[in-house]
Amino acid sequence: MQQKLFMKSATLASLMGMLLLTASCTSPEGLFGSYDNTATPEKAKLEKKITVSELTPTLIVDFEAGRGRLADMEKGKLLGFIEAQDIEFGETVEVEFPNFQGSNGLNEQRFAEVATFLQDRGFSVAPRATKENAPDSLRVYFVKYVATVDPNCQKGWYKPEGMGYENLPLPYMGCANADALAGMIANPRDLVDPASESSAIGERAAKAVEQYRAGTAGAASASSE
Repeated sequence: MQQKLFMKSATLASLMGMLLLTASCTSPEGLFGSYDNTATPEKAKLEKKITVSELTPTLIVDFEAGRGRLADMEKGKLLGFIEAQDIEFGETVEVEFPNFQGSNGLNEQRFAEVATFLQDRGFSVAPRATKENAPDSLRVYFVKYVATVDPNCQKGWYKPEGMGYENLPLPYMGCANADALAGMIANPRDLVDPASESSAIGERAAKAVEQYRAGTAGAASASSE
């Protein structure tokens, strides 16, 4: 009786061993089932997308009825708008181009008031034609570009559920490079519409190298002091 039980136990153990061996030779899914959230080539791309969006913040500058002078309160609004949008020296600010017909020169004066106020502070002014103009007001526009990284990167560091037998990069790989590029670029517009380079930039660089090789760079800087 004991011999028969021993033989049955040995047979059962051998069958279990064969099943486990067969399952392990196929794939881990045979043992643990399939997972939907494991790293895959589609989910684990090192190249993360940077999206550049165009935004146009707008400020409405009001005028008193029948007057073309810019009130002090409206000047304060313009200064606050410049600071809030972080408009840098030399950047272009657009001013609504009003309808000059039938205004007896009032709209021209209002446009000149806003444009002069901005130009005196070092900003470039460009007129923007609009279909409709509100009475006793002008709109000021500033076109800015914002770079954002792939939304998947916003999840932060995470590891997909399931077995990591694929030996693939994790989904967040590449997010650091994309985030660093989006954060350090001076003007995100250059990613979609690069600014044209001037030949003077190369000429200045070449001249500096020539002076350095000739040993006159130090003398030039000393003479300028």
